[in-house]
Amino acid sequence: MKELFDIVDQDDNVIGTTDKETAHNNGDLHRVGVVFVFNGQGQLYVQVRKDNGLYDHSVGGHISQGETFHAGTAREAQEELGITQPLQKLSVFYSDGGVYSQHMFGLYECVVEPAWKFVPSEEVDEIIPISLKDIRELMKTEPGKFTRGFVDTMREYVRLNSI
Repeated sequence: MKELFDIVDQDDNVIGTTDKETAHNNGDLHRVGVVFVFNGQGQLYVQVRKDNGLYDHSVGGHISQGETFHAGTAREAQEELGITQPLQKLSVFYSDGGVYSQHMFGLYECVVEPAWKFVPSEEVDEIIPISLKDIRELMKTEPGKFTRGFVDTMREYVRLNSI
């Protein structure tokens, strides 16, 4: 059985239902929840994607049909990194990743507790802590090292925090 997602317009109003494959094949705008997870030293945990080795969000995943951004993003944080602590909502914004990759991102952040330890899971093999300064430098010198979604959400994060 295919997981269903809400199709939304650019104002995040639900206008239909789809599944992941159809949404990506047709370019249907749908929701993705993202968490930037920081350690106590201010470094961002960057996920190394299993499928292509690109750097991606600490946590990122599709929001299921009828699910709120907050509930879906919290679910993804628990599934991917075992994080159950509160998430701070930063923004909901439209990202045009091209004809077949349109997302309405819900961007959240958290600082993990000092006792938290990354444990590889079915969804995530590797995360690496990187300073925001180093990420921004890498995005200039090696932009192909990052997923398009990460670039878009990092742009939004920088805009929101004036950094």
